Amino acid sequence: MKFKVFAATAFLALAAASPAFAWTQVGARDVRDRTDRDTIALNGHRQFERIKLCVYRNPVHFLDLDVRFRNGGHQDVSLRQRINPGECTRVINLVGDDRDITTISMLYEETSFRRRAHATVRVFAE
Repeated sequence: MKFKVFAATAFLALAAASPAFAWTQVGARDVRDRTDRDTIALNGHRQFERIKLCVYRNPVHFLDLDVRFRNGGHQDVSLRQRINPGECTRVINLVGDDRDITTISMLYEETSFRRRAHATVRVFAE
């Protein structure tokens, strides 16, 4: 019995000591088989420290990313990276004090070579 209590106490202490990273999906977009720019609008007022984009079904070649904040500021991120299905971009740290995102604009080229299924890009934030 003492071992179970010790194990439970140790587990709770470890859980409290380690940071909890909770990625939340804040938007998604089906992207086309060409170079294009899409914008994802975020509703509500939430502060985020970092974002990442994950790709599903077909590869996407990202060229540029522009994150706009509610205070009027923006952060331009040069990605220049091909992301394969099931993979994500690097974690993008958001700079500044007020990181309440209003929109995320992506310049990309979906590279499925005219397959029927379009790629899906999902934006996660924490």
